[in-house]
Amino acid sequence: MEKEKAIHLLREFIHRLDRDDFNLEAWKNSVTLILENIFGAGAPVIGKIQELSYHMSSWALRDTLGKSSWEEQIHRNAREILETAILELEIAGTEDDRTKEDAVSGLIREALENELKGSQYKTLKGILEENKDPAGRKDKVREFIRSLDQDTLQEILASLLSDNRMSGKL
Repeated sequence: MEKEKAIHLLREFIHRLDRDDFNLEAWKNSVTLILENIFGAGAPVIGKIQELSYHMSSWALRDTLGKSSWEEQIHRNAREILETAILELEIAGTEDDRTKEDAVSGLIREALENELKGSQYKTLKGILEENKDPAGRKDKVREFIRSLDQDTLQEILASLLSDNRMSGKL
């Protein structure tokens, strides 16, 4: 799901908290479906939504003045949970974004592991992990690539471009 659409949906669910005909259980079920679509099943935010309840435990009775203030507290908590989810989306993105990033890095890693010698792969991995300065890292990677023979470079590129996950993607 696109980040903007996901944020819009979550804001819509925040607005629904203020409706006169609000039903907590129905709202939780709907929000859970949307959150699973956005963040994936089992995301911590889903658990927090599922924990919301009007059940009047002893501490709740002690800490609230009555039913309306307890309901207001549930609505505040729900609003805060969804606002946090929106903030996470704005910073980290959706599960789809992360899945795509993982797929791309996995494709590249597999091509490098398959075409480089073990020592070459280890050297490249060390360069990428050690150099925090992007310009310095790029220079070191460029130097590493120059050290590879033409056949190895062609095999890496061929592996990347011919992989089924790249079919129709360019």
